[in-house]
Amino acid sequence: MEISNINDLSELIKEKQKVYTFRKLELKDAKDIQLLMTKSLVSDNEGMKILQVTEEDLNTEFNLKQYQWIIQENLSFGAFNGNQLVSACLTYDLSSNNDLYYEGPEPSEAMSEIQELVGFLLGEYSYTKSMEEKEIAYLSHLATKADHFKKHLALSCAYLSVEECRKLGFIQMICKASHIGTQKSISKIFKKFEKFKEINELKGQPVDIVSLIGTLSQQQI
Repeated sequence: MEISNINDLSELIKEKQKVYTFRKLELKDAKDIQLLMTKSLVSDNEGMKILQVTEEDLNTEFNLKQYQWIIQENLSFGAFNGNQLVSACLTYDLSSNNDLYYEGPEPSEAMSEIQELVGFLLGEYSYTKSMEEKEIAYLSHLATKADHFKKHLALSCAYLSVEECRKLGFIQMICKASHIGTQKSISKIFKKFEKFKEINELKGQPVDIVSLIGTLSQQQI
């Protein structure tokens, strides 16, 4: 008998669809995604506040190109109120990290610190040259708001992304969670998952930043 490691949140999606539209993100959404993620990171992410990340650090051509590249992986979902993007989950095949290339200005000091932090949280999965396609999906960005209702929108987008990866045959998903809302979203989606890496202090200040990993494929019992 086969079981899934993913909780069925389809009823939540149906409830939210009374007001919101959920769909895969498209290239035309890239600029709106950048604005949404920038606001979420600067306003609601304690780690980014400690690193003193500004909107100028995030509203760069490099980040826009990165969002466009992630969207083209066709694993990311957004929640829309009419034509307005209000929440989103960005996911890509971690093995395709080798394909991201950009020529342009060097990242700011704050962005370099973020890259180091992400590298630590991914651990050995930062080295993707020998990784097979559909081995690990990486949930890289989740627009999570403090408002409870909007948290459910982020949860819905993440669930749709996870389900898409599962259907396509991905084995595992890894996620960096520097916001309690992201951690709670993962705990609602996965029946079982593990804490992979954690950071308890950043620049002398206490934080709760973790990476989480869970199996997507169905399991034989």
